[in-house]
Amino acid sequence: MQQVFPEAIMQLAQPAIALPESVTVRLSKASSHVVYYLTASEDLEYPPHAHAAQFGVVLEGRIDITTESGTRTYQKGDRYTLQAGMRHGVKLYAGFAEISYLEDPEYFG
Repeated sequence: MQQVFPEAIMQLAQPAIALPESVTVRLSKASSHVVYYLTASEDLEYPPHAHAAQFGVVLEGRIDITTESGTRTYQKGDRYTLQAGMRHGVKLYAGFAEISYLEDPEYFG
């Protein structure tokens, strides 16, 4: 997968939690939130979970987000919002990249 983010982003901190090798995440943390820059080079599924409010912008590829309302697909240029505590499952497709704001500075450890 071609590098989506510039070198300055790639120099940011990595999460303290273990992630699949096909996922790259860089973090910009503040006291009230984290902005993360994510790429996925393989298809991945995350089971239903909930966390703080999130706002994401898809830069490349595709993501499916499943909530109690059903499954929605977001592609390059789309943005999505998940309210705090909203249960959702996620499927990322190979070639996916996003920038996301999460109202939990400790989400990635």
